[in-house]
Amino acid sequence: MRGLEQIPWAYDAGMHLLPGLQRWRKDLAAMARGKVLEVGCGTGWMFPLYPEGIELTGLDPNAASLHRARTRGPDAHLIVGTAEHLPFPDHHFDTVVSSLVFCSVPDPARGLAEIRRVLKPKGRLLMLEHVQATGKLGRWLLNRIQPAWTCVTGGCHPNRDTEAIVEAAGFRWDCGMPTGKGLIRLFFARP
Repeated sequence: MRGLEQIPWAYDAGMHLLPGLQRWRKDLAAMARGKVLEVGCGTGWMFPLYPEGIELTGLDPNAASLHRARTRGPDAHLIVGTAEHLPFPDHHFDTVVSSLVFCSVPDPARGLAEIRRVLKPKGRLLMLEHVQATGKLGRWLLNRIQPAWTCVTGGCHPNRDTEAIVEAAGFRWDCGMPTGKGLIRLFFARP
């Protein structure tokens, strides 16, 4: 089943209802430097937020989303692809960004391994992701809604332990642990 987040107009409408996410994305984009890859760029909501002087590449599995993204990032290099199979050479990017993506990547460990491969040795991974709840009740609730939620959204796993997956992929936290409370975190990591 095609999920709501994979229908460009529905995704854009939903983002208009969540202005707080755009503020977090602005903070994330401001840290990007050099050659930047945004994995799962969708309809390009972050494109106007990046600083001047970066070389932006956007990757998304949905061609219709990339078509919409073109209006937000006319100079961005856009590629249809997945996080698990990045079509770039080793050590190619200074920064890799993902925003609300790794909950939906079918094989997040493989996707993060690919990001490590394409990041330069001193590169930086910047992520805005929702994570598994830390409280017992929250975990129970996310685990209960996960099957239906994943179906409706086209792949989002609200109960994914993204922090543990990032650590297991060999990244080390930059500036301490991920920031944020609740179910949303900003991650800054290096290979």
